[in-house]
Amino acid sequence: MKTDNFIFEIIDLSKDSHIKCKDDLINSDGSELVSKDINNFIDRNMKLGNEDTITATYIINYENNNIGLAFVNFHPEIERDGKILEEEIEIGLGIIGKYRGMHLGGLIEKELCEKLLELYPKFEYIVARIDKDNLISINSALKSGFDYYKDNEYHFKKCR
Repeated sequence: MKTDNFIFEIIDLSKDSHIKCKDDLINSDGSELVSKDINNFIDRNMKLGNEDTITATYIINYENNNIGLAFVNFHPEIERDGKILEEEIEIGLGIIGKYRGMHLGGLIEKELCEKLLELYPKFEYIVARIDKDNLISINSALKSGFDYYKDNEYHFKKCR
């Protein structure tokens, strides 16, 4: 999947460059904010993606460098606590330490959301769950067009 500035390639753990990117992210400070166990998260996404055809983990390539991972997760409509939760697409990013601070996160979020909404036109928005203490990611999401939703499980929503 290509956007204006990035190439998103579904992770392939038989490719050394993909393994290196994943391992570099795991070894970056703050990777636990992406997921407590990135390897299991990737495995889970591979299995779910085979079922729903949306869920995937992508290698993010920028200017011929693998700079991190993008997680795209489909959530089917479910009932929870007596409330119907709509089906939706959630995104998450993990950028390798040496590529942080370059203002790429917001650009990635913006372009990835635009592409996902183009590919899946039945969805009106994309959601993101960001830890309340992760101020850099919160600012990045807000700059890329996400709105903050207090009391919403995913906290941030980007509409068409």
